[in-house]
Amino acid sequence: MKVIAKRLKKYFYENRWLFLLILQFSKIVSASYDERRLYEDLMRDYNNLERPVANHSQPVTIYLKVSLQQLIDVDEKNQIVYTWNDYKLRWDKEEYGNITDVRFPAGKIWKPDVLLYNSVDANFDSTYPTNMVVYHTGDISWVPPGIFKISCKIDIKWFPFDEQRCFFKFGSWTYDGNKLDLQPAKGGFDISEYLPNGEWALPMTTVSRTVKFYDCCPEPYPDLTFYLHMRRRTLYYGFNLIMPCILTTTMSLLGFTLPPDAGEKITLQITVLLSICFFLSILSEMSPPTSEAVPLLGIFFSSCMIVVTASTVFTVYVLNLHHRTPTTEMGRTAKTLLLYWFPYLLRMERPGIDLTWASLPPLLSCSKPKRHSESLIRNIKEVECGSIKDSPGIERRLHQCLLSGLSNGGASVKTVLNGPIDAPPIMRAANTDVSQQATLLIMQRIYQELKVITKRMNEAEREGNQAMNWKFAAMVVDRLCLWIFSFFLIAVTLGTLISAPYISA
Repeated sequence: MKVIAKRLKKYFYENRWLFLLILQFSKIVSASYDERRLYEDLMRDYNNLERPVANHSQPVTIYLKVSLQQLIDVDEKNQIVYTWNDYKLRWDKEEYGNITDVRFPAGKIWKPDVLLYNSVDANFDSTYPTNMVVYHTGDISWVPPGIFKISCKIDIKWFPFDEQRCFFKFGSWTYDGNKLDLQPAKGGFDISEYLPNGEWALPMTTVSRTVKFYDCCPEPYPDLTFYLHMRRRTLYYGFNLIMPCILTTTMSLLGFTLPPDAGEKITLQITVLLSICFFLSILSEMSPPTSEAVPLLGIFFSSCMIVVTASTVFTVYVLNLHHRTPTTEMGRTAKTLLLYWFPYLLRMERPGIDLTWASLPPLLSCSKPKRHSESLIRNIKEVECGSIKDSPGIERRLHQCLLSGLSNGGASVKTVLNGPIDAPPIMRAANTDVSQQATLLIMQRIYQELKVITKRMNEAEREGNQAMNWKFAAMVVDRLCLWIFSFFLIAVTLGTLISAPYISA
């Protein structure tokens, strides 16, 4: 016996903290006598399947209140507050040690089967089954928190300047209005504990009660609808989508200021076009796939794509004009518009040409352009003789001018050309000596060479002028496209901002 006592003493000494903890825990969890008696009295002959009304023909009035705490990706985190009165759960607090309220787990006492009608959650009822608080007056308060996923039709017509109106529709699943009267509680939609969302603003919340009669049943079925009026914040979309798209489209306008010889005009336009396509792909991922409406931001991006595509087309046209060969003749209408009217309207100056309103040619002119002489000799004749008209004896007069100048010691060419022709050049050449004939042959060769050289000079000058005309026309089209597309881009941007119902940060 002494050995056993010694061993128990040793064991108690080694586990003294364990025994102390057990004693303390037993002291903590010991229930109140009054509370235990209260639970036993309340649950005596209580049936949780029975509606808490003294007269079965009267409905149980349920007061419902929604306390919104947070919006999570347009999934709402709420607390649903149910309150009703159960006449069987009343007691005199003075008889039970002034106990005013007790807790019952879900399923222990009767509770209404009010559910969210438009729930899309996998469990349908996503509330957590918390305890019910029962007060000595018979009032019961049940606050089950939950994350609700509801079906809500999103109108993307004004995206991202849109306002959405979603709702929670609560109603009893099995009880009609004669057995369960659903009423909104005071302050039906509570947002006092609401945490502001970075994407959505919540300017207004409303509650409405409706009573429906279905074809299957003559009884009324009341329901409560809690409306969320949400407004999208546009600051994120403005700085991450709209502004980069505007700046990228503006770069395509800068392509019209690049000289065609730089070789980067087409590359710049194609790069900008691919960037706009990238923005459109981002928008398609952000908006739901629907054909009911085109979002406002999508219209803006499509307009920017039209601007960039048209800029690419006109850039190709500008390069085509700039690299035209001089052998290509410019039409009268194109020449009138591109070389005179458009430069005058765009205030473009061209060296050597003074464009004024009086000097502008008519737009519908059918007169042929004046052609100059084909040789230097004919230009000299035009100056000296006062005429450039062809005549059958022009060559004969020219020979006569040359021979007369040799025989008369440098007499005036004008006098010989305007005088009568008495003898052919061959007869006059017969009366001259051999040196004069040699001089005449040399002068004839010089005359032929001058004709060839003058013709080539005139052709080179004409080709040079034609090439300059094409290059200047390309510059005019560049400047014209710069003004037109700049105006169109500004109009599209202002039209988008004006059409938006609101602009909110």
